[in-house]
Amino acid sequence: MDIQNMLKQMCENELNDADIKAICKSRGFPVKEAASRDVFENFFISTIGIKEVLDSLTYEEIVFLHLLNKINKEVDIEYFERLYGSAKSEEKYYYGTSTQRYKETFKKVKKNLVRKGVLIIREREAPPYYSTTKMDRWEFRFPPEFGDFLPPVVNASEFEKAGNFKRDVLRSKLQEIIGKEQKSSPTSNQKQFKLTIKDGDLYLGNEKFKANRLLKWQHACWHASSKTDDITINYDVDPIEVVLYTFSQLKENEWLPADSLAVLLKIFTGEMIDYPYEHICKVGWEWGCLVKIVANKKTYYRLPEDPLENTTISSPEQYLKIEPNGTVTLDLMTVPYAALEVLTSVVILDIFNFNLRGTVSLIKIGNAPVSVWNKDVFAWLKKNSSDFRTAIEVAEKRWGKQIIHEGLMVAQVKDLSLKVQIEKTYADSKSFVSLPNDYIAFSNDLLPEVEKLVDASGHVIKKARYK
Repeated sequence: MDIQNMLKQMCENELNDADIKAICKSRGFPVKEAASRDVFENFFISTIGIKEVLDSLTYEEIVFLHLLNKINKEVDIEYFERLYGSAKSEEKYYYGTSTQRYKETFKKVKKNLVRKGVLIIREREAPPYYSTTKMDRWEFRFPPEFGDFLPPVVNASEFEKAGNFKRDVLRSKLQEIIGKEQKSSPTSNQKQFKLTIKDGDLYLGNEKFKANRLLKWQHACWHASSKTDDITINYDVDPIEVVLYTFSQLKENEWLPADSLAVLLKIFTGEMIDYPYEHICKVGWEWGCLVKIVANKKTYYRLPEDPLENTTISSPEQYLKIEPNGTVTLDLMTVPYAALEVLTSVVILDIFNFNLRGTVSLIKIGNAPVSVWNKDVFAWLKKNSSDFRTAIEVAEKRWGKQIIHEGLMVAQVKDLSLKVQIEKTYADSKSFVSLPNDYIAFSNDLLPEVEKLVDASGHVIKKARYK
């Protein structure tokens, strides 16, 4: 249910007069003006008094509301067990009903959050084919409008230091392209993160290379390396995601010790276990996902400013070399990741003498978006490579006049009746087009069908290959 309807149902059906009076007192609403349920509804969703109420909550409650704000959806009463506990959590074995189990939990939610005006509550409609208790049907939602007023989830320390950052992790990964030794990783045998060249394109797994996908590989390594056992747990929020969220709240020069994550990990994941937060952060640093410093014999962490901007080199001549044959050699130890992404979109790649090499591609240049044409490395290639300059000038002349296709077959059909037959057969196909004079064009995948049709009609096929 959308939040507006949920709010309306709460104001009309779920709150009694005492509840409304308590919310008005907590949020500072004028009681007389909020006497009308419709008016109260508008007051509730406003930001009046919300900062003061949120500031009055316990640290655990603030962490829990950060979680609700992050997932941005309604939750049932069971979700609050991680915050307030339940009858079950206090006993090893529990056989009571959900009403008995969550009776005290509900009281705390109502008193500490609903009656303070920070949560919306409503009762779901009872399902028609099986019975449920009212306790099972309660739903709660934290309005996203309140999210900006949440107190910080961390109590950070300030240090004006650069910190220790392992910049070589991603560089080592790029060496996989040319077959050189790289840092061993738990994802080494996973195809989804393997860097390969296929048909002149650079792939990371089954997707064409994008610089930000390197971060997904990095986080996958962090996740796999931080596990201390083989048990698989379906967390509400993965522990690594909790760490990333927590550190993303830090401002400039702010740092956190690993033990600051203890409460967040338990509440966000929903698992009341003792997480090895020191180990998680250490592994994150080793994989280049975190920066660390040591101050007063204590280790602190934060996220890197820009994990993909790990080089001060900005001039293309420092990572590109134009060879006598017109190809371009890329230095994988210094090329900026963003520049590598641009280059992969305009050249045909291959490996030559353990170096990554690029050959100009008119088709790729013609298909490249304007954003690529505006990059500094693209302008540098146009200025310094005659092959690139020629291809770019041709593409500029054809821009808006000629479409460059890949995987397109063109055929000349001199027999008029055969051409009509083919046109009728593929009249509804989006992969076929009839051209002026004697020509037709179709995608590669239609070639076997077209050849079969021509053979069946008794005509001869002659093939010509463009070189």
